Amino acid sequence: MKIKIFAILIAVVILVLTSGCMEEGTNLETALIDIRIGDIPISTFDHVNITFSEVKLHKNIDDDNASWVMINSSIPKTVDLIYLHINNITDSLGLTNITIGNYSKLWIHVINATGVLNATGETVNIDVPSGWLKIQQLHLFNITKGNNTIIIDIDLESSIHTYPHGEKYKFVPVISSLECRHENQLRFRHNKSEMKQNGIVENQKPQIDILVNGTSLESSKKIEVDANYSIEFNASATYDPEGDILNFTWDFDDGNIAYGAMVTHSFVYSNSPYKVTLTVSDGTNTVEETFNVHINKEKGGPE
Repeated sequence: MKIKIFAILIAVVILVLTSGCMEEGTNLETALIDIRIGDIPISTFDHVNITFSEVKLHKNIDDDNASWVMINSSIPKTVDLIYLHINNITDSLGLTNITIGNYSKLWIHVINATGVLNATGETVNIDVPSGWLKIQQLHLFNITKGNNTIIIDIDLESSIHTYPHGEKYKFVPVISSLECRHENQLRFRHNKSEMKQNGIVENQKPQIDILVNGTSLESSKKIEVDANYSIEFNASATYDPEGDILNFTWDFDDGNIAYGAMVTHSFVYSNSPYKVTLTVSDGTNTVEETFNVHINKEKGGPE
């Protein structure tokens, strides 16, 4: 069965103001910017509530000066994306005046996410380990007189990750396309691969998830096993938000190294715990997870 790609729509509408919008004593023209958000539903949830805390644009004034312009207020805003879709509406994330010109960065911060499962009606927390949407390239957004619109599609299928057995969910925003319009005329449109190739969207780091002998590392406060006992280390639930191929390296702190998402290893007895480190790379970003493994000597081999 073909899986649909779900998307959030974020529209930035810039309206150049008429008389009264000129900064007193200068020749700088300003524009009214309105960032709006909408959504297409995802089949797993009846509601998806996303909380945004910051929306900001970055302008290069000259070689020595640059500035950030906050588009929203300092108060976080929560939006039910499914509700927006059902009612065929969008919601504003911020409204302010900005100076026309070239803007090289648009950053949007997601700080919290919850969802209501359509199968059970249960409300679940969706972890947001790194919620920044970072769109950036020199002179990417040329804000000119008239109506300017920036549309950002979020791939919810890639953004919301369900772990095995549905015990937890994670939201890492993935942008599937970027579109810029002026007076409803298309200026440019980039898909996910084009944005990645041109470095427009920051590459998201791999998200590590580890099971040790079938137990989640997050739920197991202390990993304790017998000496010389074969242990299964399983990181197959680790994923890359952009779908990049991942490389896995395990360092067992005893001189042994292993490669692959799932490996087995045994330890001899030690008074001190072994510090096991998993390193995961997507070719661009490298992340690590280190945890302790304690070895019992009562049932194990000699010290």
